[in-house]
Amino acid sequence: MKRITLLVLILLLSAIATAQQLYLEGGKISSKFEYENSQGNNLENLQATSNSYMAVGYRNELLTKNLHLNLGATYASYGAIGSDAAVANFMEWNVNYAGLNVGLDYSVFNIKKASVYVKGGMSAAFFVQGTQSLNKSVMDLKNNDDYDTTLVSMQVGAGFSHPISDDLSFYVQYMYGKSLDMASGDAELKIVSNNVGFGLLMNISKKQATAK
Repeated sequence: MKRITLLVLILLLSAIATAQQLYLEGGKISSKFEYENSQGNNLENLQATSNSYMAVGYRNELLTKNLHLNLGATYASYGAIGSDAAVANFMEWNVNYAGLNVGLDYSVFNIKKASVYVKGGMSAAFFVQGTQSLNKSVMDLKNNDDYDTTLVSMQVGAGFSHPISDDLSFYVQYMYGKSLDMASGDAELKIVSNNVGFGLLMNISKKQATAK
């Protein structure tokens, strides 16, 4: 896991000198937890909650003008709520992660100056803060083996971008994501997310060329 994180960091730092675009993105996450205990039983009646995320990074043309490499950093919040009618319990989780991501986007077709693209990638994120509520009790999840760990996720989605000027574009995108198993022991815990984001792409390659 540490090797994956180190590789993403090296790629991000190496891209700074040659980056063609800087992106700044924010949006909403609808997330839910998928939990299965060591006996193979699911925790039923878990519902999704809505949270926010932010991302910043670099975007480079790769091999062809339609294909781009994305390297960046994210800060995201996830959560879930649930209840157990048999024992009258109410449960709620809120967790925050900061991480690094790498991805590829490919422009499928253009509508005049606008572009429709598909995108896929992965991220490695580190636990920042989180709580679990059970009825009126609140527990800090720091040092909890199931949550205070590296969150590795895969994402896939699509988006639409349109230029505002020669140096600035805006985009809207949807990404579906699912993490690898986070739970310790024989249990299984995954976070499923649906992200709707809005962002700006700033062309910095011209500024670099002018400075030389």
